[in-house]
Amino acid sequence: MNANAVPRSAVRFVVPILVAAVPGPLIAGIAVWLFVVASDLFDPASSLASEGGLLSVLAGEGGLLFVFVGFAYLIGGPIALLAGVLLSLWMIWRPPSAVAANAAAVIATVIWLGTAEGGFPSLVEEAQGRGSLLFTLALAVFAANVCWFSLRRFVRLASAPSSQPNA
Repeated sequence: MNANAVPRSAVRFVVPILVAAVPGPLIAGIAVWLFVVASDLFDPASSLASEGGLLSVLAGEGGLLFVFVGFAYLIGGPIALLAGVLLSLWMIWRPPSAVAANAAAVIATVIWLGTAEGGFPSLVEEAQGRGSLLFTLALAVFAANVCWFSLRRFVRLASAPSSQPNA
């Protein structure tokens, strides 16, 4: 056995955290941006929709993509990190599932935003204000489902028992 090999249990613990923390906020930021683009495109009062169609709307809202993704990582990054840790802890006793991923996203969102609602000063309160729990919760569950359904095959393969002993 290689002395530098990473134990399988460490990989099983770290991978869900990385899967939640890296693409999770990115998915949420892109989803918000697509909603803004669609609402500008289909809003008859929008000047962008009447001027040039989809390309005009994308050109007008293109800079906002970076803003939305940046704020998604700023606000949703800690939520995704906590959800990844919760899912990793779940995977110690049971195989991962979509229910576990959604429950981790809901619990992490309620814990993280609960600190802002409870009167504790935090970055969440400064950036979002109060009363954004349902919006953030919907984005967290959406991102958790996209991450789960796009990577579930790999997660199940990684969590399957192998014939090699753990190091």
